[in-house]
Amino acid sequence: MKKILLLVTFALLCSVGMAQQERFLVFDFMKVADDMENDYWVTETFYEKIHEQRLKDGEILGWDLWSLKPGGSEQGYQYLTVTIYDDPVKAMANGDTFAAAKKAYPNMSDEELKAELKESVGSRELSKRIFMKVVAATDDDFKMEVGTVMRMNFMEAIEGKFDEYEKAEMELFLPIHQKRVDAKTMSHWSLARVLMPSGSSVRMTHMTFDMFEGYLHYFDAYGRNEVFNVDEETQGKIDEAIKLRDLNWSYIGIMKKTVK
Repeated sequence: MKKILLLVTFALLCSVGMAQQERFLVFDFMKVADDMENDYWVTETFYEKIHEQRLKDGEILGWDLWSLKPGGSEQGYQYLTVTIYDDPVKAMANGDTFAAAKKAYPNMSDEELKAELKESVGSRELSKRIFMKVVAATDDDFKMEVGTVMRMNFMEAIEGKFDEYEKAEMELFLPIHQKRVDAKTMSHWSLARVLMPSGSSVRMTHMTFDMFEGYLHYFDAYGRNEVFNVDEETQGKIDEAIKLRDLNWSYIGIMKKTVK
């Protein structure tokens, strides 16, 4: 039932009226072999200019490249690209990359562009693509720059507890994270609902994101254990809320490139 509800939710979100002030994210997780690191960097540098053109054309709101930790060859993914949209239709369509490339590289022939785009595929393997909608976020003016550290948490709401889990994130955890942001021990927090993929084998319904200015900011916050510095009553509520979901995996990402 939960998976059906996710599909219905996605269909409802595709109305133009609802999409105007919302944010939709496309996460592309990349596998990059150790001997392809330099080639992959060249690939993303090439695509960076294309994404700048897509931003100028109003197709996207932004694009980021993140290096993931842990990121060894046995860990699954080494890099992540995030493309930001204000419309779920645009997010699903993914745009006309070749048309944007022609504008971004006007001095290259069609044949040269096609060859470059084809060659770029060999530098990495697109292992997972996730479509999400941001449903809650702290009130802040944080601007993500190169060097920003992000902790990504892959969450799976317990079957039958989908709405309760989202309510707990919004009514319990969001105010806690807002206090952390106000105290400058964290820069930003947000919750995203996974729209696609869905199905019984998908071990993720949501993702949460903790943002920090850099590694020192991140380790200072977690090193002092201020994340759990709450009163006894609130801690009891947190303990109950945690039972509403499984935290299946976490990654640390550091921003390497950004287009805004």
